[in-house]
Amino acid sequence: MKTKLNWPLIVLVTFLLALAGCQSDSSSGTGSVAGDNLTFDTDGDGIPDNEDSCPTAVNSGVDADGDGIDDACDDDSSGSNDLDGDGVLNGVDNCPLVANSGQENVDSDLYGDVCDTDADGDGVADKVDNGDGTFTSIPVDPDGGDNCPLVSNAGQGDRDGDNIGNACDNDDDGDGIDDENDNCPLAANPAQTDSDGDGVGDACEADDDGDGIPNGDDNCQAVVNPEQEDLDGDGIGDACDDDTDGDGINDENILGQPLDNCPRTVNADQADSDGDGIGDACDLVNDIEFACATSGEQFSPMLASDSDVAAVASKDISGCLLGLGLLCDVESPENVVDDVLSNFATMRNTDLLGLSTISLSVSATTGFAYPGSNVIGVGFQESPQLLQLDLVGGALVVRTLLNNEIQEQSDGGIGFDLELLGASGLLNGDAQSFLVFQTAKRFDTVEVSFDPSLISLLNEVNVNTVCASKTDVLMP
Repeated sequence: MKTKLNWPLIVLVTFLLALAGCQSDSSSGTGSVAGDNLTFDTDGDGIPDNEDSCPTAVNSGVDADGDGIDDACDDDSSGSNDLDGDGVLNGVDNCPLVANSGQENVDSDLYGDVCDTDADGDGVADKVDNGDGTFTSIPVDPDGGDNCPLVSNAGQGDRDGDNIGNACDNDDDGDGIDDENDNCPLAANPAQTDSDGDGVGDACEADDDGDGIPNGDDNCQAVVNPEQEDLDGDGIGDACDDDTDGDGINDENILGQPLDNCPRTVNADQADSDGDGIGDACDLVNDIEFACATSGEQFSPMLASDSDVAAVASKDISGCLLGLGLLCDVESPENVVDDVLSNFATMRNTDLLGLSTISLSVSATTGFAYPGSNVIGVGFQESPQLLQLDLVGGALVVRTLLNNEIQEQSDGGIGFDLELLGASGLLNGDAQSFLVFQTAKRFDTVEVSFDPSLISLLNEVNVNTVCASKTDVLMP
């Protein structure tokens, strides 16, 4: 008897068995079923393919260069976004080649302390750039490295000769007693003898100028100079030395006018090739080649759009003798920091009695401080002749400030006088008149001021921009 097969039933059973086999095979590591979702892990590393940046290579999710591709299949890890591996991406790392996760930057310039050859910005180098991403410290003795690499001390005063500058030495006199507990912190007195019990040790009782240094040890007994800086090492402190650099030419004449064109640099020949009043030995800028904002140039304008400084401009006419208006004002100060370098602020001051003062200030607002070894260029539109006759003679003064404290100014009182470049300077590639002021101290603000002048009538000048270098200016 011929059996009749139930083909529909056979087909159904075969289909169910095949489906069960597929489900069993799917648990082998290449895929799994979870509810209605099928998830694959091709390399079996526990990271689903749809979340794995290396789906065909076993990896742990490590992406050292932060480019979104795991190290296991990253063909180019040399183009790292964090070359020094300190956790700070190159674009914002102030030392992209030297690890410094804390981003310490004492002088608030563009370079972190570990890759800044002058970390404290005082003009004295503390390390050498080897050119390969490494740096070598400069020994204080005998190579003249900074004796306080993280504390600004341009004079490098070291009272006890221990190669630790006074500015960062906890025991200035080297008598083994910390300054905070020493009754004569600037005069060695390990016994701390105080015969009269007044809290001042016998070793420093006789101190005529009151600077904490006894007369016998004070290199300027009548002038306060606690740091005892003595540039030329002649035993006379800089504060009272007529010839600071010891080159045989006094700093000033008997009328207090500048005499030595490099008062802190030896230059007995007083050579001045460009005739700008600054000796070649200490002149940081070649007048003919000075340029600002031109591509590739060292000097750049202080602008609001510059993320390093986020400059703002402001005016102060509170010292205007004749009140506000046409006779005494600073119009459109914001033009000095905008991106259109041909724009200008107009300064005008009428001063009949030598009492009226107005000023225009340009300040960094990010905490950035410009390095001390610098050259400031204040760009003007007027002719060099007008500037020479009406302004440079004493009415116009350029000052630098740091944290609202005056550092230097161009009237001869502190620093060098103003230098007129005329049309030899360049602003964004175009001929421009500049007043140039060479600096030696760090600053975050530049102030241009009409100061009192008995011969001043209606002085007016258009200021385009203020230029400076974000890095130390070296000798040309």
